[in-house]
Parts: sequence; structure tokens; C-alpha cells
Amino acid sequence: MNDAIAVVRGNAGAYQQQLASLVSIPGISASAFPAIEVRRSAGAVAETLIGNGVANVRLLETAGHPAVYGDVIASHDLPTILIYGHHDVQPAGREERWISPPFEAAIRDGRMYGRGTSDDKGGFLAYLAAIRACAETGALPCNVTLLIEGEEEIGSPNLEALLAEHRALFGCDFIILCDTPNFATGIPSLTYRLRGNCIVDVEVRCLARPVHSGQAGGLTPDAVMILCSILANLQRGIPGLDERVRIDDSQLEAMRALPFDADRFKHDFALLDGVDLTETEPSWEHIWARPSLTITAIEAVPLASASNQIADSARARLSLRTVRDLGSDEAGELLANAIRSHAPRGVQVTTTIHGGPSWWEADPAHPIFTAARRALRRGFGAEPVMAGSGGSIGFVKPFAELAGDVPPLLTGVQDPHSNAHSENESLHLGDWEKAMVSAVYLFHELADFR
Repeated sequence: MNDAIAVVRGNAGAYQQQLASLVSIPGISASAFPAIEVRRSAGAVAETLIGNGVANVRLLETAGHPAVYGDVIASHDLPTILIYGHHDVQPAGREERWISPPFEAAIRDGRMYGRGTSDDKGGFLAYLAAIRACAETGALPCNVTLLIEGEEEIGSPNLEALLAEHRALFGCDFIILCDTPNFATGIPSLTYRLRGNCIVDVEVRCLARPVHSGQAGGLTPDAVMILCSILANLQRGIPGLDERVRIDDSQLEAMRALPFDADRFKHDFALLDGVDLTETEPSWEHIWARPSLTITAIEAVPLASASNQIADSARARLSLRTVRDLGSDEAGELLANAIRSHAPRGVQVTTTIHGGPSWWEADPAHPIFTAARRALRRGFGAEPVMAGSGGSIGFVKPFAELAGDVPPLLTGVQDPHSNAHSENESLHLGDWEKAMVSAVYLFHELADFR
């Protein structure tokens, strides 16, 4: 292992160049952007895998954007690790807020900036560096297959079909999903629980057409005002939701024991000065293990074309993060019922439940996590954190089914300053190298597992 680790560290500059090359391709999978760029990104990833000694590299076509497959088979007698990452990226957002161009990698103060640096091109490159170093030094103790998807940022709509179509490629003993954040800069984490998500659209309609606000205002109901009132009432709670929440005492105790710096949280998530958090005693429990409701869109009349009218209708989209034992469809029905219960008599309120990815949870005491923590501890020189995530990752459950009773390992290279999905996304290069070293250790831990 020492020789492999030396190779990883000696090639740090070369991997930075490879990452910069991948970052230069705007492979944005969202429908409003050129699909050809995602295909170009897949091709560049395939070339990068080949250049690092990966065999059997090919594109796997889907109904949408292509994924990339490759493998390194050391011996059929050895266990196989499946490594998942994704090469598609988020849109740049407000380009004027980027300090350097989003698709030109730039290094400042020990960080590489650019869209995709940490989410997720740097993530799968960390494991690729470890694979190459182990193979070159004769220290690869396992077989490795890689699946680098091209649709993660749009919810992986074709992943289950891809896994089913190519199931023979993905037989494995262990799964590493390298797309989750670390607890802090220099402190690695393993994610063992995720919230689910359910999308519900609501429309309020009071009038057959817009009417003059002066001639009718004072007696005519305002759909926008009614919608806002309904949404405000949801802050009081959703009947039937809270009683469904169940958290193991040991996990609850562990979450509350982790340090939570409210001021740091406010800074990292861009709260304006003087704005308070919604909980008076905030902890990770509120993000990792409790439901939360967000209004992600609201519309009636665009401000630029507003006139003195009472709008005939108003719409909103709600995102309800779900937790253990609460399916997305069931959560959607609870939310829809709560919305309708606050509607004034006679007003037309329509709800549409779109569903979404399910919650996921593994036993943090499983021996696989003990082995992975040893590897991360050695690679980072710091005690790893068993963490949850308030977000939803739809691909976790399909992968979890591949490895049976052994939970997938959710790791990554982001830290709280990475700004994934926002302007000025970046990767801490010191932590990136530590992640590569940790991967070398992890391969050997998994080879000896059981």
C-alpha cells in the first residue's frame, strides 16, 4: 500500500490536469442545454478511464444521456467493488457571480474552482487515481467496475433501466457511491441515511377570468392571497406527518452529540445578517431525520407584465422531504389533504402529486462502516463522522439491491465550502488527495472484509 500511496501523491499534479480538462466540458444534463455536450463529456470520461489503465471502457446508451462503463479485473477469485459517480453537471447559474469562468478550472488558495470539480468529477477521479496506483504497484487487492452516469443532476431517470439491461456487468460484493459531502474540511464522513422527496403542485382558482382590481376589489376573492394564506397555514404542521416520524434513540443521541455551529451554518447557507434559523435549538436531527417543507416555485402574474387586475388563479410547487417509514406517495396525500383543508368554501383548489425518490437508511453499526471508517481515518488523519443527508439521492436504493445485505458506502470529496450547485463551486485539493489515499486503504479493507 505504501508504494501505491506514494504513486497517488506523486501524480497529484497530473490528476489536477485531468480534472481541469473534464471541467472544461459543460456537460449539463438539464433539458434546456445541448445534449451533445453531455455526450462529449462521456467521451472525455471514457478517454480518461482508458488513459488510467481501465479496461473494457464503453458508453452505455440510455433513453437520455450516456453513461460510461469500465473495469479492472485483477482476478476472478477476488471480490468486486462497483464504484459509481456521475459526469453530468448543474447549469452555471449566474455567471456574473463566478470569480473565474465556470468551465475553466482555476486554482486559488488551495482550491480548484469550476463547475463539476467536487460534484462529481473530482469524486470519481479520486477513486480512479487509487485504482491506477494500486494496479501499477501490484497492490490492487480486488476487482473494480466503474459506472459514471450522465443523468444524476436530473434525477437519474434512466438508471434503473440501465442497471436492469446490463445487470451482468454489475455483479459485485461492495458498492461505493462517491457523491456525498464530507462533514467539514479535513473531516471525512460516511452517509448512512437520506431523506426522500415528494413534489406537490397546488393551484387556487377563484375567477373565470382576471378582473379589474378597482372595480371588483374589496368583495372579490384574490387567488394569490388565498394561496399565500394556505401556504402560511402549512407552517403550523401537516396532520398525520409528525406522528409518523420514528428515530432510533441511539441515532438521535449521536446526531445531537455532533457539533452544530449555527453561525457557521448561517454563513455556509448564505443567510442574510440578522436572519434566524427556524429552530431555536438547531441540530443535525432537523436536517437528517425530520421532514421539511419548502416552496420551490410560486406564480400568478409576472411582475413585468402586472396590471391593476385580480388574478383568476395562482400556483405553487411544494417540496416535502420525507423520512423513514414514510413513502413519497403517502406523504404527498398528507400534504394534499392539509392544503385542501385550509381552502375557503367554494374556492377551487387542485393538487397534483408527482412523487419522488424514496428515503434510505442503513444501520450505522454494520461492520462495513467500521471497515470504511478505518480507511478514512488513515487517509485523512481524522476521525470520520457517520452522517445523514437532508437531500435525496434516487439512485441509492437501486444500487443497494445489487449488493444484498451489505449497505453501499456513500462517500465524496465535497466540503461545506464547495458550493455544489451554486456559483463558484470548488474542490479542496488537500482533501482531494486525502480522499485518494483513503481509497487505497478502502480497497484493502474491503478485500479483507468478511
